[in-house]
Amino acid sequence: MKAIVSILTTCTFALGVIFAGAVGHASSGADDKKSKKKQSKTSDTKTTTAGDPLYALTLMRQGSTLLQQDQYSEALLRFEEADKISPGNATVHNMIGLCHLNMQQHDRALAAFNRALDLIPSYTDAQNNRGVTYLALRQYRLAEVDFVAVLSDSTYPHRWRVYYNLGMTYLQRDQLGAAEENFRRAITAPQPVADAYLRLSQLAHIQGHETEAVDLLEEAHLRFPERTEVTLQLGQLLLEVGRPNEARPYLQEVISKEPGSERAEEAAQLLRAL
Repeated sequence: MKAIVSILTTCTFALGVIFAGAVGHASSGADDKKSKKKQSKTSDTKTTTAGDPLYALTLMRQGSTLLQQDQYSEALLRFEEADKISPGNATVHNMIGLCHLNMQQHDRALAAFNRALDLIPSYTDAQNNRGVTYLALRQYRLAEVDFVAVLSDSTYPHRWRVYYNLGMTYLQRDQLGAAEENFRRAITAPQPVADAYLRLSQLAHIQGHETEAVDLLEEAHLRFPERTEVTLQLGQLLLEVGRPNEARPYLQEVISKEPGSERAEEAAQLLRAL
């Protein structure tokens, strides 16, 4: 069980970012020259607009873009500057918390989410993200309280992801029945969570339900063909249950989709062992 838990914690961090709409693609190298020109223009703008509340919004947009590009330190600088210009904005503190969370600065993340909730007690994004932080700090009871509170908001659009987080909280505490219940809610939602399929399959495999474990991953593969971690886990599981001929095309698919990656190398090693 401990091996599964370590994988889940990392996945939860990612989901915690998704809740605030901050996940995106990194910029390509082709944009470097354009980026330098934009930075120069931005520097000029700062000298004329510092102290302007509208400039704080510009900084927030810049910070959000940098956060999407995984440039957490740079994003944090933008959000902190925005807070100086226009203090008391709960969204800014939530985004500051996300930067710290992604940099695994959990105490600072917790302080930022608490500040956001002090400003707006009903801020469900911040409460969910605080729950993710508690989970990272292994304060499972506090994480559970936050996730349950978020789920009490029937209007929250990302409830299925919170079910996944709550399931992870129970899994960390070895409450497998409660974990499975919440993971199943996460996969039966209008927008199912891919990671919930992975956890359910792992639980089924541990409990000796090999057919169910394979079926869950096959369904996940159909729903999320772009998620190579699903494809790799399916290939690995088929090998473990003695179905190498079925495993081969999934492992080859991982290599084809992510050549040169760690997953591709792992898939290649498995293929060489056949």
